[in-house]
Amino acid sequence: MRNYLRAAVVMGVCTAIGTLLMGVLSLTDIAMLHLIGVGIVAAWGATRRQAAFAALLSVALFDFFFVPPRFTFTVSDLHYIVTFGVMLVTALVISWLAERVREEALAARTRERGTGAMLPMTAELLGAKTVGDVVAVVGRQVRAAFGADVRVLLRESGGRLTPVDGAPADSEDRDRDVAQWAFQKWEAAGAGTTHFPDAHNVYLPLVGSRGRLGVLELHPDDPSRLAEPAVRWLLLTFAAQAALAIERVLPGGRPAASMSGEPSAG
Repeated sequence: MRNYLRAAVVMGVCTAIGTLLMGVLSLTDIAMLHLIGVGIVAAWGATRRQAAFAALLSVALFDFFFVPPRFTFTVSDLHYIVTFGVMLVTALVISWLAERVREEALAARTRERGTGAMLPMTAELLGAKTVGDVVAVVGRQVRAAFGADVRVLLRESGGRLTPVDGAPADSEDRDRDVAQWAFQKWEAAGAGTTHFPDAHNVYLPLVGSRGRLGVLELHPDDPSRLAEPAVRWLLLTFAAQAALAIERVLPGGRPAASMSGEPSAG
């Protein structure tokens, strides 16, 4: 509600300024003043609905306070109906463009953090001695770069996926079929991807030099941040680095599943 109240305050200020300057400004100028107010609301981080509220409010205030007859919603000149329509469409376009700019800026910052985390993660993985060390390094870097928690599910006998801490996979896990699909198909799946986009988590296959090892499970704070193609590419690169590190530290050189056909047992 805070953003709705802020939108109402901004549009109220625009109306007050327009009222004070009625003797100087034309109705067209006052309409532009209200559009500027919508732009300010959108630039302050309003959602699409909040920006649409500001757009509708701007038209209502302009009609009530400035269009003859004033202080009513009656319109004596039907030409003003066209003016209201143009104002509303323009305000909605301004809010949509502002939202796109914010999304692009957020995606750019995420890509920058992901790229910046790649080199230190690679260096830390070289010093990892156990699978737990690898998971800790990857989890720390993914959390810092992408705002997501990490769990690694490794292939066990018969192709069953099990968390690296040895605990059995939760039979009530709603995404367990998605994780298995990502493992079998060697493709990313889950939230923000084209496969099972309604899933709660994101699953990236862990593929080493000898085949499939398991799945990297991500629990994002905001799944929409991982939907941008460049970000998904960075995540797949993180998963590839993690897979190679896990393969190197696996005890006894445990074999991975083949990339073609069903996973091997053992």
